[in-house]
Amino acid sequence: MSAVPRNTWIELLEVSCSQVSVTCLDIIIDQAGSDSPLLPSVLSVEPALPWYSLFTGLPEAGADELAPLLVRVDLAQPLQRQWLVGLVQALNGRSQLLVLGSLWPFQALAEHLGRCLEVRNGGYLGLLRYYDPRLFPLLFSHVLEPQQQQPLLRPAVFWSWLDRDGSPKRLAGTADTPELPEDFTPIELSDSQLETLSCASDATVAMVSLADALPSEWRAEQRFQACYAAMLDATQAGLLLNSQREAHTLDRLRNACATHTSEDRK
Repeated sequence: MSAVPRNTWIELLEVSCSQVSVTCLDIIIDQAGSDSPLLPSVLSVEPALPWYSLFTGLPEAGADELAPLLVRVDLAQPLQRQWLVGLVQALNGRSQLLVLGSLWPFQALAEHLGRCLEVRNGGYLGLLRYYDPRLFPLLFSHVLEPQQQQPLLRPAVFWSWLDRDGSPKRLAGTADTPELPEDFTPIELSDSQLETLSCASDATVAMVSLADALPSEWRAEQRFQACYAAMLDATQAGLLLNSQREAHTLDRLRNACATHTSEDRK
């Protein structure tokens, strides 16, 4: 699906909601990507928007200006819908909104999604930034095993986000019933899974540093995917140094460009 005007994304979300009898949209706002906190904007809306800091109960709980915020928007309330339209337009394509349609009560959903932030690796707890729309799809395509995906799929009828080109994306959930807190177990990520996830930040850096090696007609999402595939390959090859990884990525990109040019000439 190609890029669409951002208010059209909201219209598409409304259609998705109507198809599954969901009356509200739940929005996770990644405040870390903004120059100023977005909570004051949330608090300014009447009738009041239900909201929850996903850092609640975590060591990061005091970082109010950086906390991911879960906000429930009643689409039948014109002022709430207009606030959402304004927020999407104000962010101007920045990857800070992850949307889901859910049938869960708000408090149960909020507490569950907050627990999903905590992951383990070798006995140590860490923070999984699944709420970053740039990382969210990679969790399902490359990082998490099917069973590990379930905590994020269970509360959702669907998830939606805009990719790097501003194109709407959608992932179906399983819409299971809420679970009791004592039934929740943090995801255990292996070292290999963490390496796969870290390739995303390496690829983001490579998109800038190797921009001249990328075809000018490639859009942002295609550029990222090419760099990400190259970084994954560098990891498989055992290349650890940044200079080695970037050189390997450059070689992969040059080969891809050569193939791309050859195909265009046919």
